[in-house]
Amino acid sequence: MLVLVAFTFWAAPAHAQDVFSWVASHPAQQLAADPTVIPVGQGAIFVPTITGAEHEPPATVVAGDEVHSISVGSRALFPPGPYVVVVSSGSPAQGVSVAIEVVEGETTVVPVQWGAVRIEVVDDHRVPHRGAYEIIRADTRQPVGTGFGADTLQGEILQTWLLAPGLYRIVRVGRSVRALRDYVTVYIPEGGFVRYRVVQDADTGDFLGGGVLLPEEIADDGRNTRWFRSVVVGFDGAVASNRNVVGAFNQTQYTANGFIDAQAAFADGPHRVTLVAQADEGFSQVRPQDADPQPLIRGTDRLRGDALYTWAIRGALGPYVRGSAQSRAFASEVLATEDTTFVTTLLDGSTASDSVLANETFRIAAPWEPTLFRQGVGLNTVFLEKARSMNFNFRLGLGSRQNLYDGALVLDDTASTSEVEYKAIPSFNEVGFESTVVATMRLPGWVVYATDVELFAPFTAVEDGLRQTLAASWRNTLSLRLTRNLSMNYFVNIDLEPQVIDSAQVEQSVLLRASWELF
Repeated sequence: MLVLVAFTFWAAPAHAQDVFSWVASHPAQQLAADPTVIPVGQGAIFVPTITGAEHEPPATVVAGDEVHSISVGSRALFPPGPYVVVVSSGSPAQGVSVAIEVVEGETTVVPVQWGAVRIEVVDDHRVPHRGAYEIIRADTRQPVGTGFGADTLQGEILQTWLLAPGLYRIVRVGRSVRALRDYVTVYIPEGGFVRYRVVQDADTGDFLGGGVLLPEEIADDGRNTRWFRSVVVGFDGAVASNRNVVGAFNQTQYTANGFIDAQAAFADGPHRVTLVAQADEGFSQVRPQDADPQPLIRGTDRLRGDALYTWAIRGALGPYVRGSAQSRAFASEVLATEDTTFVTTLLDGSTASDSVLANETFRIAAPWEPTLFRQGVGLNTVFLEKARSMNFNFRLGLGSRQNLYDGALVLDDTASTSEVEYKAIPSFNEVGFESTVVATMRLPGWVVYATDVELFAPFTAVEDGLRQTLAASWRNTLSLRLTRNLSMNYFVNIDLEPQVIDSAQVEQSVLLRASWELF
């Protein structure tokens, strides 16, 4: 197969100096590794990647009034004819435009007339973080865009900017090209890859320094490290409320908690494994208080583990395998604020009555109740993967669930009676279709919003009805970092389990969290 543009016109500058060497292989090797077959009547366009397609924005192909987006590092099929290929991390006008001709049965390789830069943001202890910055073209004074560092210790990857060759200023967000502080400069050579580090105060956003790195110095070069791990410990205080949650009670609580959050990730080419283990334990006190003070009771009790494997076979699309488990380590008890009679509907349909004095407790779940296991396999894809302030994952596949409630109680109160009614929930297993959306957005002002929506439709939905069996889980976290170790957080989890309870299970809390990373 002919390659219409000779590699020597553009490959040599990228590898002439080791400091600007590519992460990706030689363009000829990239092209040889692409299995795309060109059908009769078609040609192909190939835009080489400097640092890997997963790190770089797509290229734009213009043909008259038609505009197409194609991934770098792989062939894209087009009818024969003239085209313009635009490569840019900013607006199309700020990028590099290359006119090419596509010939039937042949691959036209776009000459690399642009450069690349990857910007690592660290604090003064060389700890990577998600600090924000802006890139401005020095000669035109036009802003190119806003970027963010990556917490590579937690498996995040740095994205690559593809820019027209020239001099650029990297400034603190809100500064202009005329700024006399909080800026650094970098020159992007044609066909070269610049590794750059900005030293930024994680609390204030002030720039403390910056400069070009050697290939072996940058933490996320795509080839120097495959393992990421992090263990964070801390404590927080919260105001929390539960409504209709299995194994919990309907009250507003003031809580003090300690937590451990451990994460590990392994990335090797298209393969990625992510492991997460979380433990969150604490005590609480119910409000308001009466003349007879109410005792402290166990509050937050959450154990969770997740494992996810993804294989990006074709771009951002590929299979996944996942598993998760969540439980509570201790018994759950409801505190009676006055003399109360609890009436429980047991698993066999019979009822039991318990009289509890004020300031005594009534057990609604034994230790490890409920324990929920989830497994799934299917296809995973990533949308907006090149967006620097957002990532968005979508999964669709087959799943199985083991719901080990083992008689844990959920509130089923009748307002017309003086007693408080609960009912026991049996264990049950399910197999069906699952769909998951996971998104993270970095907002201005050191704000991060994360959301996770999971739907599960068991195979029995055909017989039992979708409305009666469709389960949904929506988890949301909004975090405002105040200092390096202190953040304000809002959590809200909404679960719909119609086979367990008709009402939505809602858990929410607002807390001030202090945390420290051990490694």
